[in-house]
Amino acid sequence: MKGIGLATSPSWYCSKVSGCNVNGLLAFGGRNSIIFLDATAEPPVFLGWICQFRNRINSLAWNVNIERLGCSGDEDGKVHVWDAETQTVIAEKQNIHKNKVTVVDWLCSDVVVAADDRGHIFTWRFSHDDVQYFHPEPQAVTCMSCSPHTSTNIAIGYKSGLLLVFDLSKKGKVLHKLRGHDEEIQSLVWCPNLTDDINKPGDDCVNERDLSRGSLASGSRDRTIRLWCLAKERSLSTLRLPTSNSSRSHGDDQSARSRTYLTLLWPKNMPNELISSSHGGEMLQWSLGKSGKGKYQVFRAGVSSSTHSRTIFNIVQVSPDTLCSFSMDRQIILWDFPALCSKSTIPTVGGVVTALAVSSQTGRLAIGCGDALLRTWNLGSSGSFYDVQSFWQGVKAKVTAVAWHPVKEGWLAYATEEGRVGIYDVLSTKGPMLSSSYHRGTIYSLVWGKPCSVDGSHDAGPWFFTLFSCGDGVIFQHNPSRLQDEAEDINTLIRTTNNLKLKLPMRTEIAWKPNFSIAAIGNDDGSIELFAATSLRLVCTLHAHCKIINCLRWHPEFTQASSGASRCSCWLASGSNESDVLVYDLTAVLDKKSNIDSGTPSEEARSPRLITECSQLLSGHKNRITSLAWSSHVDGLLASVSYDGTAQVWNALTAAPIANFRGHQNRVLCVEWSQSDADLVYSGGEDYTVQSWRVTEQEFRTPPEQKSKSKGKHKGSKRHHQPTETEAVKASTEDSEKLPAGQQEMNNVGQLLEEKRQQLLLDAGKVTAEKVTAREVNVVSATEAFVGTGGSFGQQVSEVASSAEDILPEDLHLTVSVSAPQAAVESEKISRHASLAGKPKKKKVKSLLPVCSGHDNRGKHFAYQDCILLSDLFYGSETVKTEAAERSSHLGLFTDRRGVFDLLKTEGLHHQKMGNIDYQLLLEIWKGNIGGTLKTASEKNCLSDYLVAVASISSQDPACWRPVCHQFAKQLAAEENHQRAVLYLLACNDVYAALDLLLEHGMYREAVALGKCRLSSRDPVLVKIYLAWVCQLSKDGNYELAAKCLLAIRKPADAASLLAKRADAYCLKVAAHVCTRAADDGRARAHVLRYVQHCRLAGNLQEVVDTLGVHRQLKGYELACTVQQLLVTQLLHLTALPPDTAVARMEKLQYLPEFPVATGNATPPGSETDLTQPWRTLLLQEQPFLSFIAHMWDLHLPVTMATVAVAELYDDLRGNQQASGSQTNDETLIVFLSNEIAMCVLSLLLSDAGAAAVHLSNCLGTSGIVGRPDLLRSVCNLIFPYGNVLILLLPRVTGVIRHTSLTLQALGHTSVQF
Repeated sequence: MKGIGLATSPSWYCSKVSGCNVNGLLAFGGRNSIIFLDATAEPPVFLGWICQFRNRINSLAWNVNIERLGCSGDEDGKVHVWDAETQTVIAEKQNIHKNKVTVVDWLCSDVVVAADDRGHIFTWRFSHDDVQYFHPEPQAVTCMSCSPHTSTNIAIGYKSGLLLVFDLSKKGKVLHKLRGHDEEIQSLVWCPNLTDDINKPGDDCVNERDLSRGSLASGSRDRTIRLWCLAKERSLSTLRLPTSNSSRSHGDDQSARSRTYLTLLWPKNMPNELISSSHGGEMLQWSLGKSGKGKYQVFRAGVSSSTHSRTIFNIVQVSPDTLCSFSMDRQIILWDFPALCSKSTIPTVGGVVTALAVSSQTGRLAIGCGDALLRTWNLGSSGSFYDVQSFWQGVKAKVTAVAWHPVKEGWLAYATEEGRVGIYDVLSTKGPMLSSSYHRGTIYSLVWGKPCSVDGSHDAGPWFFTLFSCGDGVIFQHNPSRLQDEAEDINTLIRTTNNLKLKLPMRTEIAWKPNFSIAAIGNDDGSIELFAATSLRLVCTLHAHCKIINCLRWHPEFTQASSGASRCSCWLASGSNESDVLVYDLTAVLDKKSNIDSGTPSEEARSPRLITECSQLLSGHKNRITSLAWSSHVDGLLASVSYDGTAQVWNALTAAPIANFRGHQNRVLCVEWSQSDADLVYSGGEDYTVQSWRVTEQEFRTPPEQKSKSKGKHKGSKRHHQPTETEAVKASTEDSEKLPAGQQEMNNVGQLLEEKRQQLLLDAGKVTAEKVTAREVNVVSATEAFVGTGGSFGQQVSEVASSAEDILPEDLHLTVSVSAPQAAVESEKISRHASLAGKPKKKKVKSLLPVCSGHDNRGKHFAYQDCILLSDLFYGSETVKTEAAERSSHLGLFTDRRGVFDLLKTEGLHHQKMGNIDYQLLLEIWKGNIGGTLKTASEKNCLSDYLVAVASISSQDPACWRPVCHQFAKQLAAEENHQRAVLYLLACNDVYAALDLLLEHGMYREAVALGKCRLSSRDPVLVKIYLAWVCQLSKDGNYELAAKCLLAIRKPADAASLLAKRADAYCLKVAAHVCTRAADDGRARAHVLRYVQHCRLAGNLQEVVDTLGVHRQLKGYELACTVQQLLVTQLLHLTALPPDTAVARMEKLQYLPEFPVATGNATPPGSETDLTQPWRTLLLQEQPFLSFIAHMWDLHLPVTMATVAVAELYDDLRGNQQASGSQTNDETLIVFLSNEIAMCVLSLLLSDAGAAAVHLSNCLGTSGIVGRPDLLRSVCNLIFPYGNVLILLLPRVTGVIRHTSLTLQALGHTSVQF
C-alpha cells in the first residue's frame, strides 16, 4: 500500500487486532488484510499491507524475539505466520479450527497459540508443523495473553466472565481458575515488571512472595477492572469506570453497558500505571497506588488533533512516550503519554470508496464511502497531513456520488444509495440541506449545471446553478434555494423542447461541459446525447458504445500547460460496461451549435447530428470502466479506472498508454487528479482504501492480462481437486529436486512425521488403511522462508529450540493435526456428501408449446427473419401482409387471437402424435373448449381429477367449490405443479391470478398463450406480460426473441434498439428494416450508418449500394464506395496494400467498369513543374486521380452536379467521418482515406479549395499511414501526381468538369463511357 492516502479501518470488537513491534512498526487487521503503519515517522506513514487473506482478520500478534515476524487468525479458522519486511505469508495452517479464530499470541519464537469461539485452544510449532489441542471449557474465548515472565503460562478470558491460567508444559494443566467478573472478559494484560510493588489502596503493599507468581489485570463488559494475585487466587483490587454523562442523563444502564468495551494496556516499566478505555471514546490513566478522585486522569485533545468520539477497542504502546488507540469512530490516534494528550490523528475508511471529487477552489478532496460517512480531506493543510473532516448527519446510507459547487466555496453536494440528495457547507457547523425529492433507487451521478427550462429562463437562487441527480433511469433537477419543492424530471423538458413522442431511454450518467454550454447524458443503450443549455435542445447523438454508459467526463477548458483555451476543450471521454474508453472530438458539433445560437438557421441546420465513430479508442482495460478524470495540468492526459482492479493513465492525443497503477486489491470505482501536483492521482475502490500515487513512479504501462478461465461444464473442478497419493508423492518429489539441501532436509523431516502420524492412527484403530491418503504438509516453515538470506533467522530458531523442547510435551512433536475437531470436520464432510448423493434430481417439466419453442431456438438468423416477418405483417401494405400471414403460423404468440388459436391447434396435433394426450386436452381447455375436451376424454377413457374439476364450472352453486379450487391451486403451486394450479384457477374463472402464477415462475410463453386466449386484445395485462418476458430475455441475452415480443406490443423502436445491441452487421440491417417499416427515419438512419460501416470494413461495397438505395438521404456514402474501390485497385497495383486484407478482397460494384491502372512518365500541363517532387507522376487516362474520380461520378452515378446536391452529399459524409487518430488497421484506414478523398473532390466541385486542402492534409496526417512509408508514398503518387502544382491546377480542372456536366444534363445528353 505504498503511497496510500487513507487505509482500511481496523476491525471492531476484537480484543487483540493490533500490535507494535520493538521498532515502532504498527500492524492492525482491517477487513481481510493486515496494514503496517510507521508510527515513529512525522507524519505517520503507511508502509504496506498483506492482502492475501480471504476472510476477516480477528487477531494478530508480533513475535517478541524476532521483530519481523507476526501471526494472525481469521474468520475461517486459519492461522498465518507472516514477515513484515517482505510483507508475505510464510506459513499457514488450515483446518486447525472448525470455527472462527478469536485471538492469537506467541508462546515462544516458533510456537503460536490460537483460540476460537467454541473454546478450542491449539498450539502450533510452525517450523515443524506440530499441533497440540486443548479444550478446557466449552464456551467462547474472548481474549488471551501469554505471560512475559513464565514462557509456559497463558491466561484466557471467556465470554461468561471466567478467567483461566494454563501451564502448557504440563499438557494444559489449569493452574488458576479466577472468578469475579459477571460478564465477558474483553482484555487481559500481565504486569510488565515483577520487581516493583503494586500498592493496593488500604494496604502498604502486596507480599513480595505473591508477586513472584505474577500479577494480572482484566477488563470486562461489567465495566470493572480487576487486579489479580495469582499466588492467592483472588482479586487484589477492583477499579470501576466512572459513570458517563450519557448514562446519567438517560438512566439506561443496560444500554450503556452493551456499548461498553473495556480494553487495557499495562505500560512497560511502569507497574503502578494502567491505561484503559472508558465510555464514549474516553481514555483513562489509572494510578494503582492512589485512591479517591485522584486515582485516574483523562486523556485530552491536543492542539492539532482530537480525541475519540466512540468506543475504543485496542490500545498499543509504540514507545515509552507514545501510545496508539483504535476506535469505532474509524480514527487511529497517537498520544503523547507524558502529557496525556493526543498528538496525531489518522483517519481510516470503513466502506467501499465509491466517489471522489477535488474542489478547484479549496483543494479539498471529497470522499464518498459505503460506511455512511461523507469525508473531506484538506490536501493543502499546513497543520496536519491527515486533515480529514467526517460528516454523518443526514447521510444514513452509502454515499455514491459527490460534487463541489462551481462557485460557492465549501458547498458540497452528495447522493446516497437510498436515493437521497443533500448539500453540506463544509466550512460551517450547520447540518445538511436535504432535497424533498427522492429517487427510487441508487443515485450514480451528481453534477452542478445551469438551470434548464422550456423557455430557457429559470430562477435558481443567488448562485444560478442547479443540482442534477441521475438514478433509477431518470435525472432530477434540484433547485438549491428551494430544496423543499419537488425536483423536475428533465425528461419532461426534453420531450417538450424536442417535440418527442417516443419512449426515452433510461438515463445513466450526466456531465456538464466546464463552461456549462452543453450537457452530455449517457443512456442504458450505449448512446450519449448532447443537449444545449438551457432549453435542453438536442444537438448531437453519439452512438459508438453498445452497452450502458457508466461515466462521462469533459476535458477542462483551460490547463496549466496551455497559454489560452485548451486545444482539447471540446473533447468528451466516455466509459461503459465495455472495456474500452472512447474519446470524442466535438469541435465541429460545438462550432455548429455556436453558429445556430448566434443566427437564424434553417430547420435542416438545427437538426441534431448523429456520430457513430469516436476520435480516439483507448483499449487496454480488461473489464468495465467505472470512472474517468482529465488532468487539469496537461492537455489530453486522461485517467481511467476499471473493474479489472487497476487505474490507467492515457495520452488521449496519441491513444498511447502512459502508466498503470496496480496497488488496489479489488475493483476500482473512482479516480481524481490532484489540483496542485501534476504527477499525483487519487483513486478508491472496493478494497476500502483511498490511494495516492504518482504517474512517473509506476512500473507498468498497461493493465495485466487476465487469467483465462477454465472451460467446460465443471469449471470449479480443478480448484477443488484433491490430489491422489501418487500425485502427492510425485509433486513432493519434483519440488524436493528444485529445493536447496537445507529445505530438502526439512521436507524429509515433514514426511517422516506424516508417516509416523498415519501409523499411530492405524494402530489406534481410528481409521482403516484404505482411508489413509498421503497429505501434503501445508506449511512453509520460517527456516525454509529464510534459507539463503544469511541464515540469521535459522540461527535464531536454533537458539530457542532448546527452550521450545522444554515448553511443549514430547508427544506434541509427533502429533500433527490429530484432534477431535478435525475428526468431526471429516465426519461432517462425509455425511454432507452422502446426503447430496442421495438427493434426487429435479425433474424437468415438459413444455406445453414444443413447436413454438423449437422455432424460437433455431438460431439468431431465423429470429431475424421472424422480426422482418412481424414488421411486414404489422406495418406492410395489404399485399405484404397477406404474404407474411401465410408464413407466420409459428408466430401466433406475437400476432392476434386467431394466430394463437392456430398455434395451439398445431401444438395439440403435435402432442397427439407424440402420445401426450393430457397436454392436448389441457390446450383445448385453454381455448375454452371445455365441452369438447370432456367429450374427447370420455371417448378415449382418459378422464382425470382435473378434468372432473373443470366439469364443475357448470355447477349451480359455485360458492362451495371455488374456495376449494383456490386452495388446491395454492397447494399445487407450492408443490411446483404450476400447470395444474393454473388449470384450477381457470376453473374459478380467475384468469388474472393464473397469469400472475405463470409470470411468477417464468412461464412467459404459457402466460402469453393463455392471456391471448382469455383476455381482450386491448387488455393492458397482455402488455405487462410481454414486457416482463422482454426484461427476462434481455437479462439472458436473447435479444432476438425480446425484439419479437416488443413488435407484438407495437414497440418497433425498442425492438430495433435491442437488435442493435448485438452490434453485428446483419442485426443492424434488421434493426434498420424494422425502423423503416415503422416510419422511424431517425433511428433507421442511425442503424443504417452502423451497418454501412460494417460492410465497408468487410469489403461488401455492393451490399452498401443496395442498402443505400432505400435511404436516399445517405447517397454520399455511395460516392465514397466508388472511391474506395478505385483506391484499393490502385494501391494493390502499386503493392502498397497487403492482398490478404478484407478490403482487398472486396466485392466490386456491378455498375462500374474495370478501372485502368495509373501510369507514369507524364508531365504537368503547360510549363509548370515542381522541382522538389520526390515521386514519379502517375495519371489515370492522362488525368490526375482526383479529376478521374469526378469524371467517374459524372459518367456512372445518377447524381446531379448542381451546387445544392453536391453540398448535401458533402454534409452526409462530413457529419459522420471519424477522426484521424482512430485507424487501427488497414480496413479502417482505407475507409477513412476514401471518405476524405471523396470529401476533397466534393469540396473542389463546390469551389472550396481550402476545405479540399484540409481533407488532403487529413489523408497524409492520419496515424495509420504515418508509420508506413510505402503506403504514404503511393498515396502521394495518386493525389499529388504533379507535386505542389496540383493545388493550383485542381480548382481549374474540376471547374471545367462541373461546367461540362451541368451543360450535358441541361441538354438531356448522356455521358460517354471512358
